[in-house]
Amino acid sequence: NFPEAGLKFAIGGQISIDVFPTGWDKTFCLQFLEKDGIKTIHFFGDKTTAGGNDHEIYEDSRTIGHSVTDPSDTIKQVSAIIPGL
Repeated sequence: NFPEAGLKFAIGGQISIDVFPTGWDKTFCLQFLEKDGIKTIHFFGDKTTAGGNDHEIYEDSRTIGHSVTDPSDTIKQVSAIIPGL
């Protein structure tokens, strides 16, 4: 943690660490979707626990978060949701 630098660090994948300005995590895009009137947002991510780069958007009240384990799990979960949309 380097709060004086204004940076945030998150586990980005199996071999990466994401570094970005504070407030510029994946939730940044939600403000634009809201302006466009999009009310239901499903988010699928594999690093959804605290410290993961998907955590903030997964937990955000403006999204319906889905934790996935791999691409085939993502396909399975998306396929289960599509009929209800």
